[in-house]
Amino acid sequence: MGFDKLNLIRSGPTEITIAGADCSGSKELPNETWLAVGTLTGAGLELTRLSKIGTHALSAEIGKLASLHSVGFDFPFSLPRDFLDYLADKAERPKFQEWQEVVEHLVFMPLEQFQDYVHLFRKESKRFTDKSATVQGVSPLHRANPSMVQMTWHGMRTLASMNPEKFAVQPFQDAVEGRCTVLEVYPRATLKCLGLPDTGYKVKDKKEKDKMQSVRHHLLQGLLSSRERVKHGIPKLFIPQKFEHFIVDSDNAFDAVVACYATAMHANDASLFADPLEGDNVDVLIEGWIYEPGKLLTV
Repeated sequence: MGFDKLNLIRSGPTEITIAGADCSGSKELPNETWLAVGTLTGAGLELTRLSKIGTHALSAEIGKLASLHSVGFDFPFSLPRDFLDYLADKAERPKFQEWQEVVEHLVFMPLEQFQDYVHLFRKESKRFTDKSATVQGVSPLHRANPSMVQMTWHGMRTLASMNPEKFAVQPFQDAVEGRCTVLEVYPRATLKCLGLPDTGYKVKDKKEKDKMQSVRHHLLQGLLSSRERVKHGIPKLFIPQKFEHFIVDSDNAFDAVVACYATAMHANDASLFADPLEGDNVDVLIEGWIYEPGKLLTV
């Protein structure tokens, strides 16, 4: 069976809209939060939009995308179980049993108070999914270089603002036909799964900018060279030349594209991704799950 025909069977519609976002924890607005949007067809994923929007505008921009099938966000969707128990204790309430309870609790908590709780908790605990990802994830409570605290707080509030009748945040909410699937993705893990380098492309020193741009250029060529991936049911990636400068110039823009690509892989064939419950850890239903396409190729 040819790839085009197989893809249409898996995806249903012959053309669907996919999005991915890399979110920044920085305070300035608009910050380095990028949104990538593409069209997935039997031929592959073609990038149609790449823009810096800032974390504050993410929910509104996602809401404007008509007929959005799936979106992948590069930020933690929830918090470690032990920290959630700590928050419940501080609020003098029963332990959180559902993810929706957690995000509703954070909606009414100022960032400064959340940061204080993280500081008092002292531990930078990791979720089960952070520890089991192909590239181990950073703790949502990590406080520096880079800080994950503000990103996690803003990200979870963004999820809380999304209409549950239009969006299904997985693995907390069941996938329902007609609702946009919302996934937590991790670009570094996706790159590793595709057999590409997952380090050395993020700027830590302005003096290394030219070097990092060269690394991102080579990584971009690796993403576009997808002949072997197509054999595994992974969509081919098409990027118009007008977007290449942004991808090479910014690691955040690059990660947004990878987030969009990972989400397209899931829309094309979810069986490439591990079931959150296969690790026999029910905490994933409140801590969240990183969706990565398995250890697929060496390219």
